[in-house]
Amino acid sequence: MNTWICSLKDDLEIKDIKNYETVLTDDIIFGYVQTIESGEFFIIKKLIKKENGQLENIDIEPIKIDLPYNIMYRCKSGKFLYKLQEKEIDFLLDESSHEKDSNDEIEIDENSREKGGENIIYYGVPGSGKSHTIETEHPKHDYIFEKLVFHPDYSYSDFVGQIMPALKDDGAVSYDFKPGPFTKILEKAYKNPTQKYLLVIDEINRGNAPAIFGEIFQLLDRDKDGNSVYVINNENIAKIVYGKNNTDKPIKIPSNLWIIATMNTSDQNVFTLDTAFQRRFTMRLIENSFKNAAKEFKELPILDTTITWEKFCTTINSVITESGDNTSSMEDKRLGVYFLTENELKNKELFAYKVLKYLWDDVFKFDKGAFNSNFKTLEAIIVHFINDENSGDLQFDIFNDEIRAELAKNTK
Repeated sequence: MNTWICSLKDDLEIKDIKNYETVLTDDIIFGYVQTIESGEFFIIKKLIKKENGQLENIDIEPIKIDLPYNIMYRCKSGKFLYKLQEKEIDFLLDESSHEKDSNDEIEIDENSREKGGENIIYYGVPGSGKSHTIETEHPKHDYIFEKLVFHPDYSYSDFVGQIMPALKDDGAVSYDFKPGPFTKILEKAYKNPTQKYLLVIDEINRGNAPAIFGEIFQLLDRDKDGNSVYVINNENIAKIVYGKNNTDKPIKIPSNLWIIATMNTSDQNVFTLDTAFQRRFTMRLIENSFKNAAKEFKELPILDTTITWEKFCTTINSVITESGDNTSSMEDKRLGVYFLTENELKNKELFAYKVLKYLWDDVFKFDKGAFNSNFKTLEAIIVHFINDENSGDLQFDIFNDEIRAELAKNTK
């Protein structure tokens, strides 16, 4: 899915604008106008191209943007649709919609606010389809996304915001609050009640989540509509969300803001999510199953062998779960359905460097019994596997007799 932007200044149908023929089904088109009085830019139209070629109009509140000159010039002078890069989407919709000079809170129609916001953690083995589930259940044409990744060095200041020095035009130094992704999307969700917003946190347990959330933790309890049950006071956040004259107004998560996170259950050296934190999220296990995978993908042969990816995964995963105490973390170490891409299934080196290394170094780290005893090192296994002289099913001679026999069953 692509995101496009165009000027609505001229009386020109969007379908007649240059580059429209390259717009794909489900692509998003934003239309903007420039005010005569102030020269400011506002996105006033959001369209989705449907399968029948028609453009579906999505009702949105006007969104003020800081439009870079290069985009403005190309849209205006060329009269064509400009395809935004990911960083430009972030700049337009995430960075530039903050209140800058207004001291007054804008009037919000709370009766029009979308409802249903919730907190969800999708968990499962790596490659089980957590991100795919998010995209399927929360399609991008229905939500405005903010996506980030937690890691050991990620902090409250990164997530919520921090005081930073800024140099003014007169040379004086001021200290202003620079909002983080949570505060940014909170502001947008509050000011645009008819639009759904989604904050996606990848690898939530790779950072110290309770410390990163800080007092925001108290906002995670939701009522039946999706609003925070409790509120907090934070002048810095309130200044961004409500305006400079409303810094004493309590902060809460509105019902049109979803917080969804992913968590790999097999990750080592990660932070543990305590019970109190998990209780405020709906925990959803993403089953590691091929039943919903595309037939073309699960039946795709690995390289030039007769062994499909589904057969390989099923066989290896059975060994993992049956290994008992000999395998660390057992079921959490299974190969995920989407552990590899189609391209990686067709490339010897990519398959070896990713799958075989994972099995040797991580899954069977303390018991190499799954491998052919003639191979003493990972290097020997990879060299044998990628050797052009070893083609077809012979490439899997690296495994023991039992695994090879199981892989050979019911092959094409």
